[in-house]
Amino acid sequence: MNGMVNWKNVNWNPMTALSRKQRMIDILLGKQNTVNKKQRDSFIRRDNCVDKIGLYTAPASKTAGKVSGEILDKINFAYLDGTELPDGFIFEGVKYSKEDFPSISLDKCEKAVTENNALVFQPGKYYQFTDEAGKTHILTCTYGRLYQPRSDTKRGIIDDTSFEIGQFWNKLSKNGTFIGLNYSNETVRRLLNDAGITEGFFSVQVGDNRQEYFYSNGNAGTAVPKERYDNTYHFFMEDTDTVFRDYEPGDVFLVGGKKYVLSEDKKLDLPYGADIYDMKWPPQKRA
Repeated sequence: MNGMVNWKNVNWNPMTALSRKQRMIDILLGKQNTVNKKQRDSFIRRDNCVDKIGLYTAPASKTAGKVSGEILDKINFAYLDGTELPDGFIFEGVKYSKEDFPSISLDKCEKAVTENNALVFQPGKYYQFTDEAGKTHILTCTYGRLYQPRSDTKRGIIDDTSFEIGQFWNKLSKNGTFIGLNYSNETVRRLLNDAGITEGFFSVQVGDNRQEYFYSNGNAGTAVPKERYDNTYHFFMEDTDTVFRDYEPGDVFLVGGKKYVLSEDKKLDLPYGADIYDMKWPPQKRA
């Protein structure tokens, strides 16, 4: 070969070939560049160069056994500020397990109190209610609605009556037009009366949601939306030729237990706020 060296004798090495073959097998089997799932790649780039590269384990959250009153309030009123887990919550890097959640003390609760026939549930407060059997139920005003405390439901304490009470006030605060489909008139009256709401106009507010109603003992339901009352009242007062066409002057109408006499021009002097849905009509005149 005139002094030429066989390139196979210089560059080829059976161990090198074996190593390459092994790497190829590792790639095919998915073994290449595998790391622990609990670790992350970390590097600091400077001047377009990698100065440091390595692996580190993400720190775990600290676990606190005791749930203070402040943390309990966060769980019930601001749980979206933390991270919810199947077995608890994390707030500011500290984990609180549901097994350590205390029950809500009645000392933290307020009773629903009506002022001037207006009932307001304020955000960030606990409220207590009593059902027909005398059992006490606790609800929170959270994110504009009444709920069973999150600290209770997280522990698996679910109460259907508490849910129904909360839904009742939530519906009234937004749109109670069809409240009678879910609650009997007797239940509606009891809940309104227990909250101190009396007959006439009243309002219910949960968070920022507020609606007005008329408390009626008539056949249109107990909680009549104020807008509906206004339309009916104006119809009675302005379209008298239609409403009272089959009646004679002097006929007596019983409205909300009070007597009203039809005038000569066939008008009924009903005051605004009379229970026009609780009306007993006299016999119609004969054709």
